[in-house]
Amino acid sequence: MKIKKTYKFRIYPKPSQKELIEKTLGCVRQVYNDFLAMCIEKHAENPDFKINKYDLIKMLPEYKETFPYLKEVDSIALQQAIIHLHIAYTNFFRHNAEFPKFKKKKNDHGYTTMNVISSVRLNGNEIQIPKIGKVRCINSFNIPDDFSFTTVTVVKQGHAYFVCLNGEQENTFVEDVQKALDPTNSIGLDFSMSSLYVDSDGKRAEMPRFYEDSLEKLAKLSRNASRCKKGSKNSIKAYAKLKKLQQHIVNQKKDYLHKLSYKLANQYDYVFVEDLDIKSMQSKDNDIKFGLELLDRCYSTFLNLLSYKLEWRGKKLIKVSRYYPSSKTCSCCGYKNDNLTLSTRNWTCPNCGIHHNRDVNAAINIKNEGLRLLALNQTI
Repeated sequence: MKIKKTYKFRIYPKPSQKELIEKTLGCVRQVYNDFLAMCIEKHAENPDFKINKYDLIKMLPEYKETFPYLKEVDSIALQQAIIHLHIAYTNFFRHNAEFPKFKKKKNDHGYTTMNVISSVRLNGNEIQIPKIGKVRCINSFNIPDDFSFTTVTVVKQGHAYFVCLNGEQENTFVEDVQKALDPTNSIGLDFSMSSLYVDSDGKRAEMPRFYEDSLEKLAKLSRNASRCKKGSKNSIKAYAKLKKLQQHIVNQKKDYLHKLSYKLANQYDYVFVEDLDIKSMQSKDNDIKFGLELLDRCYSTFLNLLSYKLEWRGKKLIKVSRYYPSSKTCSCCGYKNDNLTLSTRNWTCPNCGIHHNRDVNAAINIKNEGLRLLALNQTI
């Protein structure tokens, strides 16, 4: 069984290579924005207009005649920009995403090219990229021989550059996939604002507050940047420092969540979670304001990481309905406490007299409900 995988590592381009990468990023951004504007105009003229990526790609040669500098960069990267626009545009009309936005220069972006006839080659600590040439990289991965990649993405994050090789390889967890899954080797997770989650064994994740702990530094760097004259050298330096700290916080979160999800995926065959609507919880219209705490948790990212790690191992992440009263139901006798409020963290069941911690009780109920759904699905 083959799985999709991406290897990302940092590259150190020379000044001339940096200049060409920046040109490519600019050209890709221009193509994306201009073709998006054209599609919006066409749709305004004719509501039945349907975007066709092949028709748009055919317009590129004529478009390049208007802007000759586009010929200096990788032509496949420009084609891929149109393909990405097509995906974003069609996803909107299928109600799977928001309407595509125009790309801004100040935001970090990347461009995608294709590995055509081994045009991209990784040799030790050097990688060959179309138009860019050989670039020094930090290759810390033990990339297997059976890994085959078709697309390559060059990404800029702050002042750092990265390369992502996107492809497929044989599943390294074949033995785990072939193993029969054991429902008793399972765990339920209940979302916790203070610690990311509480499991059915009563343990808490205790995720550090990376964003909240850096708020003072972020505020100081943000003030320094806003006081500088726009476009000046000091302004560029100040915003670079701010971006570096922001990226550091993101990296801290990703590192923690990857390690935590890896540990759970190795330990359990089934993981049961609640299907929460995180987007509505973050909404300004929501009566309950969760603020920075929800932003700092990255619960959706955690579930995405856990989901694919379990899938690679042939294991499963099962979601329990968000409308299931996991917190209000007694995990011992099944009594439902309708008077339970969000501020009540501990309560005693009036039916059986058992004292509950709200989060642990909810995690146990999520696990029990998940096992019930699993058994029901297996009997059908």
